[in-house]
This record gives sequence, C-alpha cells and structure tokens, in this order.
Amino acid sequence: MPTIAEIDAQIKELQEKKSKLQAEGKRNAIKQIKAVMAEYGISIEELQIKAVIEKPIKEKGPSVIKYRKSETETWVGRGPKPKWIKEIEQKGGNIERYRVSTDDFFLTPKI
Repeated sequence: MPTIAEIDAQIKELQEKKSKLQAEGKRNAIKQIKAVMAEYGISIEELQIKAVIEKPIKEKGPSVIKYRKSETETWVGRGPKPKWIKEIEQKGGNIERYRVSTDDFFLTPKI
C-alpha cells in the first residue's frame, strides 16, 4: 500500500501534467482564434464592441392591471401595495372585489 507521501507526490506530478496540458491547449486555441481573426479581418476592438452591443435585450411587455378601484387607483399585483389597497385590507375588506377580469378589463370593480 502506498504511503501518503507517495500519493502526494503522484498528485503533484498529475497536477503538473494537467497544468502543462491546459497551457498547451490554451496556446493552440489562441493560435486558432488569431488565425480566424486574421482570415476575416476581425480586430480585438470589434470583439469587445460586439460583446457589448449584441447582448440580448429583454423586452418587457406592458404590465397588466390586476386590481382597479378607479381610473387613477390601480395595481398590477407586484411591488409594494398601494395605499388604497392597504386601507381596504385594514377595514377588513376583500381586495378580490377589485380584481379586473380579462373580460371586463376597463370596467369598474365588482362591488
């Protein structure tokens, strides 16, 4: 059975081999990248600019109103509750009465 010192030596040897293989692989990858860049006339600046410009932009759709008390008192159901919702809840009311259904999007609440 090998000793701990022998195993440590093997580990060190394998780690050195791994580092050499990684360095060689990296050198080869860089050579290939440089060759492709030269072939297509791509500069480092172009790569940096495109990385910034070509980030996908997530487009947010419009927020759908989920609760409506009046034309000016609405809530989409996200974020802090507005004052009018808190007041209804404090008085023991049910905010579900103010939920906007998809059928009557702009109608007044069901009271």
